[in-house]
Amino acid sequence: MAQQKEFTAETSVITCDMQGTVTQYAADAADLFGWTPNEVIGKMSVAAFHLPENVPTLVPRLLKTAVEAGRFEEEVVLVRKDGARFPAILTVRPMFRDGKQVGFMGRTKPLGPPRKA
Repeated sequence: MAQQKEFTAETSVITCDMQGTVTQYAADAADLFGWTPNEVIGKMSVAAFHLPENVPTLVPRLLKTAVEAGRFEEEVVLVRKDGARFPAILTVRPMFRDGKQVGFMGRTKPLGPPRKA
């Protein structure tokens, strides 16, 4: 029986541009989600980390809340590369440069071990 990977990072941080394309993907995110930075940065949408059925509703709501309130924070279920799902606290904030919004920063704090899809 395959052993579950132990996650040592308490949180992971991923940033994206206004279109949702990943722009920064730290080593702790790679450990948590299973994709390498080369697979993700500039190539993947942050929607890939969410359950497909949640993308049409959760993602627009969290982006809108982050922009309007300055922060979105909620318990959600996210997905690893291997399809394992895990509960986490997701915090999303808008990012600004020179007074203009340029993207979003998401911090994921896993709440338990991954479970199979």
